[in-house]
Amino acid sequence: MPLKINNSGPNKKQRKICLLGASFETGNMGVSALAESSIKVILSCWHDAEITLLDSGRVVSEERLRIGDRILCIKKMPIRFCMNVFRGNHFLVLCLYALLFKLFRWEGFKRLCARRNASLNCIIQMDLVADITGGDSFSDIYGMRRFILGFLRKWLVLLYGKKLIMLPQTYGPFRRRLAKIMAKYVLRRANLVYSRDQADIEYVNKLLGKGTRNGKVKFAPDVAFVLDARKPERVSIEPSADIRAHSSIVVGLNISGWLFNGGCDRDRALGLKVNYHSLVYEIIDLLMKHENVAVILVPHVFPPACNEGESDPQACLKVYEELQGKHPGRIFLTRGCYNHNEIKYIIGLCDFFIGSRMHSCIAALSQNIPAVGLAYSKKFRGIFGCIGLKNCVADTRNCGGKAVLEKVELVFEDRDKIREHLKQTIPQVKENVMNIFEDSNG
Repeated sequence: MPLKINNSGPNKKQRKICLLGASFETGNMGVSALAESSIKVILSCWHDAEITLLDSGRVVSEERLRIGDRILCIKKMPIRFCMNVFRGNHFLVLCLYALLFKLFRWEGFKRLCARRNASLNCIIQMDLVADITGGDSFSDIYGMRRFILGFLRKWLVLLYGKKLIMLPQTYGPFRRRLAKIMAKYVLRRANLVYSRDQADIEYVNKLLGKGTRNGKVKFAPDVAFVLDARKPERVSIEPSADIRAHSSIVVGLNISGWLFNGGCDRDRALGLKVNYHSLVYEIIDLLMKHENVAVILVPHVFPPACNEGESDPQACLKVYEELQGKHPGRIFLTRGCYNHNEIKYIIGLCDFFIGSRMHSCIAALSQNIPAVGLAYSKKFRGIFGCIGLKNCVADTRNCGGKAVLEKVELVFEDRDKIREHLKQTIPQVKENVMNIFEDSNG
């Protein structure tokens, strides 16, 4: 049944909303975009809501955000899985409290415990939990460890009897039987399940079984469509020459460090029919055949130094250093580190975009910029499909290198037509995103 939360009347209290599966610390601007956009959507429904991120950090802290004309301080409350099981915010401690509350139903006992434990008090006071699982991590394709940790946080809030809304995300695939069982457990107990892919609605309903199909699985676009772009104090693009000299068509190319540095082993693990590393150079060679095209390399994931194997800036730098001499004045590199709003602004400088990170594509499409998604998973097709641009996906799991290049060329030639389509489509997509909580607001 649709979740109803009473938010009317003269004595309405401030809503306390918890956001799960979103963070600003991963270095992945797609995850940060989901976090801020989810907060923006929540505030559009409950203007004065107190929002807490249940994250994977080490200490309680705050995230300062600017959304529209508002400056917000969002509390970040970590749930720990460390060796020190005596921490007040340790998962096992919080589970123990939940079990005790089921045995001893005296409210005074609950209040006493909450006064001694800030994390426990935070969970007890929640009116609603919204989960986005990093957009695509409600699956075991990234390994069971990530999936299990995400599951345990959801299981914890369900243990406390909290109402759970699954925000628009990708569900599956589930390669392991255990992952499928755990997924069913959460989805059956969630009050609403939003999918950002129309095809996933049937997938989730099939997973749940006939006895649990009650209309709670719904479609909604990815929340990152409503992320605000914000101009950085300084944009560093190398070389410093005018990127729009000679009436250039500026093409943004996002290179995934995760794929670029993963080599053939990662290509095979993902079932790709192309060598991604070689494909990047082939795409640039294709674009350089158009004399008025300038290519700007745009990173979208800025991981910590200990994880440079997934670094988009490192991959972009390597390609730039190899090709700047071959194509002088036509290859540009985005230097520096930017947040999710700022990198969206830089993508907005482009006339056309090719992205391997899905949220880099959303940053382009949401600004009416024609884009090609170099897909390595099913999530691309769902996102592009919801705006009527399924044909703009080059699925590297199904297409060889030649077919990918043909797709890029075809979409590039149709870019003006696609831009007009986006101008007609994107406003409605954004409106749909901002109204996600209509079904949960009484």
